[in-house]
Amino acid sequence: MAGIAGNRRTLYSKKVIRQAFQDLLLEKDYAKITIKEIAERADINRGTFYKYYKDTAALLEEIEAELVHEIADNLQKESLSLDLWLAKLLTILYDNPSTTHLILLNNSHLLNLLLTEIKPETFKRFALYFKEATTAELELCLSYFVCGSIGLIERWLKDFPEMAPDAVASLLIQIFATNVYGGE
Repeated sequence: MAGIAGNRRTLYSKKVIRQAFQDLLLEKDYAKITIKEIAERADINRGTFYKYYKDTAALLEEIEAELVHEIADNLQKESLSLDLWLAKLLTILYDNPSTTHLILLNNSHLLNLLLTEIKPETFKRFALYFKEATTAELELCLSYFVCGSIGLIERWLKDFPEMAPDAVASLLIQIFATNVYGGE
């Protein structure tokens, strides 16, 4: 029973491994975290770590994938206006410091995963603003907004964490509106 996915021991082991890893991420560079440290912090044997993960990269990848799906599910549950949708996304990021650290750690890899996951919904929202645009033009507009937004979000999380998520979402909407409507 111990090795069966979904049983209590498996769930507990994975939970303590992940928590130990995320705690260590807040304390030191990813490249300097060892499996031995994770095992010690989680109070498990290294063999238990290897039972579930090949290495720290596999653990990080699993955490990122689950986080992306969790955030995407939260954002797609409700039909929100673009400004409320952005505010909700930024609040989720702001309220989860270990998530914030993962975003900054991976040079927007996590944000790109997230934006890929929510692209269909985002694409529909952009189509409302650019009614005459072709699919190719919508793709380019979305790329422009996504790349700029990622840069803005990364800079906010790193250098201006005192700014409220709503204020950052409002700023992104102002930038978007200025580009779409010429500041009208």
